[in-house]
Amino acid sequence: QPTFVIEAYVNYDCDPVCRNIFEDVGKLLCKQAFPGNGPTSTLQVQAFEGLIIMIHSISTNIDKEEDSTPSDPYPIEIKEYRPFWVEKPKDDLETWVEYIRVRKAQKRKILIAASHFSRDEKKGLEYLKYCQLVSDPPNPKSFAFFFRYTPGLDKNMIGDYLGDPDELHIQVLKEFTATFEFHGMILDSALRTYLETFRLPGESQKIQRILEAFSERFFDQQSSEIFVTKDSVFILCYSLIMLNTDQHNPQVKKKMTEDEFIRNNRAINGGQDLPREYLSELFHSISNHAITLFGQSGPVEMNPSRWIELMNRAKLMQPYILCDFDRRLGRDMFACVAGPTIAALSAFFEHADEDEMLHECIEGLISLARIAQYGLADTLDELVASFCKFTTLLNPYASAEETLFAFSNDMKPRMATLALFTIANNFGRSLRGGWRNIIDCLLKLKRLRLLPQSVIEFDVASSADAPEGSKSESGVIFPNHDSKFSKNTAGVVSRFSHFLTLDSMEESISLGMSEFEQNLKIIRQCQIGSIFGNSFQLPVEALMNLGRSLIFAAAGKGQKFSTPIEEEETVGFCWDLIIAISLANLHRFPVFWPSYSDYLLAVAQFPLFSPLPFAEKGIIGLFKVCLKLLASYQADKTPEELIFKSINLMWKLDKEILDTCCEYITQSVSKILTEYPANLQTQLGWKSVLHLLSITGRHPETYDQAVEALIMLMSDAFHISKMNYAYCIDCAFGFVALKNSPLEKNLKILDLMSDSVKLLIQWYTTASDQTNNYSFSSNTSASSSDDNPKGIESVNFIMSLFVKLGEALRKTSLARREEIRNHAILALRRGFKLAEDLELSSSRCISCFNLVIFAMVDDQHEKMIEYSRRENAERETRSMEGTLKLSMELLTDVYLQYLNQIMENPGFRTFWLGVLRRMDTCMKADLGEYGDTKLQEVVPELLRKMITKMQETGILVRKEEDDLWDITYIQIQWIAPSLKEELFPDEI
Repeated sequence: QPTFVIEAYVNYDCDPVCRNIFEDVGKLLCKQAFPGNGPTSTLQVQAFEGLIIMIHSISTNIDKEEDSTPSDPYPIEIKEYRPFWVEKPKDDLETWVEYIRVRKAQKRKILIAASHFSRDEKKGLEYLKYCQLVSDPPNPKSFAFFFRYTPGLDKNMIGDYLGDPDELHIQVLKEFTATFEFHGMILDSALRTYLETFRLPGESQKIQRILEAFSERFFDQQSSEIFVTKDSVFILCYSLIMLNTDQHNPQVKKKMTEDEFIRNNRAINGGQDLPREYLSELFHSISNHAITLFGQSGPVEMNPSRWIELMNRAKLMQPYILCDFDRRLGRDMFACVAGPTIAALSAFFEHADEDEMLHECIEGLISLARIAQYGLADTLDELVASFCKFTTLLNPYASAEETLFAFSNDMKPRMATLALFTIANNFGRSLRGGWRNIIDCLLKLKRLRLLPQSVIEFDVASSADAPEGSKSESGVIFPNHDSKFSKNTAGVVSRFSHFLTLDSMEESISLGMSEFEQNLKIIRQCQIGSIFGNSFQLPVEALMNLGRSLIFAAAGKGQKFSTPIEEEETVGFCWDLIIAISLANLHRFPVFWPSYSDYLLAVAQFPLFSPLPFAEKGIIGLFKVCLKLLASYQADKTPEELIFKSINLMWKLDKEILDTCCEYITQSVSKILTEYPANLQTQLGWKSVLHLLSITGRHPETYDQAVEALIMLMSDAFHISKMNYAYCIDCAFGFVALKNSPLEKNLKILDLMSDSVKLLIQWYTTASDQTNNYSFSSNTSASSSDDNPKGIESVNFIMSLFVKLGEALRKTSLARREEIRNHAILALRRGFKLAEDLELSSSRCISCFNLVIFAMVDDQHEKMIEYSRRENAERETRSMEGTLKLSMELLTDVYLQYLNQIMENPGFRTFWLGVLRRMDTCMKADLGEYGDTKLQEVVPELLRKMITKMQETGILVRKEEDDLWDITYIQIQWIAPSLKEELFPDEI
């Protein structure tokens, strides 16, 4: 009876002496039910039915909705030393359950300590202290109970320990002996009971101490007044041991007679003789049955002395405990026999032929899953792995045709498949590694074409990228209806006929249904779509394991593909499932996606990993998730960063996917920039979007959409910020630098780049106001800090953005098309004109000259000379010459515009020499066979404008302490001697 089994589990585990009777009964049933290779016998069937009844009873009691006891697993820790041999349970249910679980934990620890003790006495006893099973300093009674009741201890080591003269050992010996009850026993029975628990040591002093302890205990508990002192018992014990050796040692030829034995024990009872009948009974008992003095650990036979001991203990037992079932106890009970039960159930399912027995096996399977869902994830995984083999889907040695034939013509594979997906649907919360087996079965069904496209449906309502009724490449349908799923594992019908009725299958066959239609009916009953559509109800750990299985399968882990098309379809299907569960769990995206990201990195390290088609399918799927995330404002920026990290990982695995997937990527990033720019909040997000836009927009088929998205973003300028300004400039430069791109688009982008200086001015004005306000408040509050570090940092950052813009236009001024080069210089001129409001300091002005204008002039001069060395390149040479002319004019205009700031810099002399050097370089440019440079006409005029302005402002005047005048005069003599008389008349 199941009730008896449960009560026996509780009562016998409360007793530190008895073993786990439930474990013994359960394993015995498993052993008897195991069918082996022969036909199933009646005994095996009865044992199997008993096992199933026991499992059903536990599952029914453990899976109750009204049960409010904790369902999650939690370890039992022995936090403090408690004398477990005298501790009794409390009346409170919660305390009582905790007491039972702690008792079992103590038993497990004691068995581990026994294993250590049998190898090393010191380690075993130290382990007891470590586990809080003995006090520190040790209590002799705890060691005594350990030696007395722990099975499997080395009896030699027990005897040596008990006979040791150390004070602690003597106290342990006393407590050890006190655990025996000798009421109603004659001396030889008591001595047998005593000596069978350890091996009597060979040293005489140790034997003496042990027998003295025994004699005192026996004397105190003797039921008659035969012995007058304990010394009488001690002497007779020695005599009995000598008699035992004499009677049963084959080397002793002459055996002691009864009279001799009685004669040897005269006057030992306080000077009196013991009753002859008593001594005679002892003699015959020893002669007929030897006392085992050198026994080892092993099973103990129930001899008369042990029956007497058991009856004595029964008189002291607590009243029988009637307990209310507790979920935690049920879980612990099942854990004792989980492994053997699964093995027996699997073996019986494998050998069963009758429909009724197959149904009982499936019922047992569901009941096992109902129990294992409460903190026994490893058991549930083992159950799934065990039944996967019956689906025939994972047989590596069977061909596709053989697998399909077995699945279509045998009830067992279909029942096993339906059972597995039933477990995944109803108990997926507790699955861990078992997800891998379920995913492998699902993929095999897909490859065998047993998984119609219309079977799997996921709830991704309002998906930003999937319109109503849209369908993925792998055939996964994304409907827009709300899929409701209520957790009700307790309502799972315990009879598998709820999921599969054999009658209906037979009826289908009689109606002439094809194999495909029959298989389709089975697969529909599996409700595979619910596994992924309702994944939002899975705990995080189960969700991560499900995702891990899908990601590893998509990367080819454990998969074998016969053709590239099959590989592509399988990988795409896996990614569709990954995206489906991601969309269903967007509300906790930051919780599970970091693990998914780690899995993606891990698969990239696989030795035989192939980035295609994994990365190609992956980046498409990840953009679906990205669009869904950005479709609404997210207060938390973490999801955005996580998804873009994964997107960047995908295209870095194989950059070819930026070409193969350019259309989809361009559509996605364009949609982000045109519809959701306000929801793009992170630096990584903007960098990734604009970078991918510039790369994928290079293709002719995607250029128009990409460039329009960029122009719209920069024209509106509302969503351009200090965070993304540099990425916008980089993206714009990428489009302008494209060969054969429409000229009007490039000119428009250049104009927008120069107009972006207005944004820099706005930001600069705001940052300056903040700095001024901070300085004012600091002065009024007598603060020791005169500057606003954040404000100054912001101003410096804005200046760096201006330099970034200038460098992009400088690079554009080297483009092959003259119109673009010249327009870039004009845009740069306009940018510097607007930059007056940035209030550039002298050092920043010089920095802009060095990084932008001087570098641009030098690069263009070098390019012009390079063209002049080529044959038939006069047109290119003169074209670059014209661009250089514009650059020199820009240099002059900007120099004059910011002359007042530049002259205040201590490095002005060196800077001015740099200007003159570049004028000299352009003036004397050698164009080889293409003749003199036309710059000789421009440079003198530019020098005249600069020097005249410097003279008018008093910068270039003769001073005794300043050699600027002399240096300029000497340089003009080399560069343009014709200007010497006009600009320096006093020197003539």
